[in-house]
Amino acid sequence: MDMAVILKLHIFAIAFWLGVLGVEFIIEQGRALNEAHRYAVAQQHFKIDMFFEMPAFILALVTGLLLIDPSQSSPLYWTKIGLGLIAVTGNIICLVPITLRKFAADKDSRKDVLRHSRTVDRISAVAVPAGLLALVVGAVLR
Repeated sequence: MDMAVILKLHIFAIAFWLGVLGVEFIIEQGRALNEAHRYAVAQQHFKIDMFFEMPAFILALVTGLLLIDPSQSSPLYWTKIGLGLIAVTGNIICLVPITLRKFAADKDSRKDVLRHSRTVDRISAVAVPAGLLALVVGAVLR
């Protein structure tokens, strides 16, 4: 496949992924409103991850791996790749508490919903900035 096409797919996947993260950020704010919203957020975030975010970050990962140029010697280039891998790894790891939170909401377990929500927040606090930095570094390198 043509590298220009792979690059366009990569950029599309990242843009789509960022849009999904924006939607998730907005719905996550609703969990503070009340118990019903907290459970609805758990259900909605799970569906968004399974049907939209996971395919987007998998496409970003695959196209990113295909775009790696081993001949690059710039530390900034490898920093971008490292940051992107942190972002993807964080999203993969985050699927666990997102899924556990959904199951906890299904069982009406307030304590577990709150616990898994805190885990999602902690992972996101690392993965999202890493992804945004990778995007900035990628733009600088272009």
